[in-house]
Amino acid sequence: MDIFEAIDTRHTTRVYTNKKPTVDEVKRIINSARLAPSAVNSQNWKFIAVLSDDVKNRLADEILKKYDEFEKTMPSHLYDKIKGFKGHSTFFTKAPLLIVCVQTYAPKFLEGILEEFGMTEEEILDIRPDSQLLSMGGAVENMSLACHALGYSSCWMVAPVIAQEGMRRILNLKKPDQIVSLLAIGEEQTETKRSAKKDLDEVMEIIE
Repeated sequence: MDIFEAIDTRHTTRVYTNKKPTVDEVKRIINSARLAPSAVNSQNWKFIAVLSDDVKNRLADEILKKYDEFEKTMPSHLYDKIKGFKGHSTFFTKAPLLIVCVQTYAPKFLEGILEEFGMTEEEILDIRPDSQLLSMGGAVENMSLACHALGYSSCWMVAPVIAQEGMRRILNLKKPDQIVSLLAIGEEQTETKRSAKKDLDEVMEIIE
């Protein structure tokens, strides 16, 4: 599968067979993340491959505990808007492979200079998006495409990260390392149609 075919046909899947990727396939997927571009080549990442059902279930329990906390402390009209995410946040327990994507500490270059110049964090973010988080996004996309090229499907997840503290404890992570997303991976159980995408003309402008 060439890169354009992978991009054109990749889609998100949430239901998988029990087939587990081999260790070599796991390494190949994560190696694709390692080779992604990063701001000032900071390589501000770590990727934890979880094949253990026990660990996946413990992570899911922490996420459900967080939703329970919200239910107890959040006004009902607000909780009603997010409770539907409980299932979307924990279905990864049925995925044969879960990759936890961790943004590790790396000193910021241009942002640090702008801070020293006297600009506030809000002013800096207005003119410069978080370059390290963008780097993480590139790494996760590389893995998503690598999964597809190997015959697996994936789902890029962010909602579960609300249980940051509990998940860090289970995975023996310490601040300032931060879990920024999860990638659920497995062989697609039934063919899933790709979600509708905007037409190219809606998102593209060419200036000649």
